[in-house]
Amino acid sequence: MTILITGATGNLGRLIISSLIERGADPQTIVAGARDVAKGADLGVRVVHLDYTDPASIADALDGVDTVALVSGSEVGQRVAQHRAVIDAAKDAGVSKLVYTSAPKATTSDLVLAPEHKATEELIAASGIPAVILRNNWYTENYAADLRRAAARRVQPDSARPRSDGADAAADGVGRRPRRRNARARLNLRNPS
Repeated sequence: MTILITGATGNLGRLIISSLIERGADPQTIVAGARDVAKGADLGVRVVHLDYTDPASIADALDGVDTVALVSGSEVGQRVAQHRAVIDAAKDAGVSKLVYTSAPKATTSDLVLAPEHKATEELIAASGIPAVILRNNWYTENYAADLRRAAARRVQPDSARPRSDGADAAADGVGRRPRRRNARARLNLRNPS
């Protein structure tokens, strides 16, 4: 199995690669897709150019790939088109599984980012590619300063998880085997109670 991690030089992409290797994945079976290949030189895996806005780079990156971990893009308002480009190329390449980092309750949430995640989930479903949808909660790293203030006041937040938990879940998703064609799995990550 060859696995493509998109957004591989970002925080989550790096952690997914690290988690896969820690779980025993052969680094030679991992492909890191990045807009700037030089930024991935330290990843210990093959790094290829992949830009969500460049369909040719996506198609090239998918050569020989079985599984795609689609890390949600960071450009709000452009993500649906960017994700569509990856999903369409993955379908054309015959990818056997797609793992997507979505948002919690993406189909019902009024979170400002939810509509883009919902639309992406719908595109994935329409593609027919067996998929694992990771509904990652907000990462603690995104508001470390707020957490420090909360700790000083002895307030315990309950809606955030470390980004590494999302990376571990993505690595788990990559390792899952679809039970049937068009299989879907959704993993909602939240704090343990």
